[in-house]
Amino acid sequence: MAHHGSWFDRAIDILKPQPGAPPRPATPPVHEGEWHQSVERKEVVAGLTVHAVGLSVFGETKSFHDRPGSNEPLTTARQKVAHMIINGAEKWGTDRTKFASTALPIEPSDKEKRNPAAREAYESSMKAAREAYLSGHDPTNGALHFNIRPTPDRSN
Repeated sequence: MAHHGSWFDRAIDILKPQPGAPPRPATPPVHEGEWHQSVERKEVVAGLTVHAVGLSVFGETKSFHDRPGSNEPLTTARQKVAHMIINGAEKWGTDRTKFASTALPIEPSDKEKRNPAAREAYESSMKAAREAYLSGHDPTNGALHFNIRPTPDRSN
């Protein structure tokens, strides 16, 4: 019969603090700009990249700014515009602009990007396009058109 120590020694071993789990390895660093660019290169549908969606959102909303009394933040509105563009692209493909026109996806000039307000609108528009593309939820419920008014309006 093998010797396993006394009953008392085994009981003490059970009561001793046990070592914890090893520490989790650190998450490798991710260069956020490179990740954003990789998402922006993705095609929503053939011929329409996430970046192009962001450029159209920028063209539609670059003159807007948050103001007190708005019913939602501008970042939320930009994301809804991005969803609408994506919805139209999924329905009509490359013919989307025939049925639901939006600003053309034109890259702003370096001079325009140096303007702080334009730069912020550009970055916010790109983020809205990435998030709309990556999110599993469409807050517009499949909207294909939008009509942004300076004051509340229920007209057709």
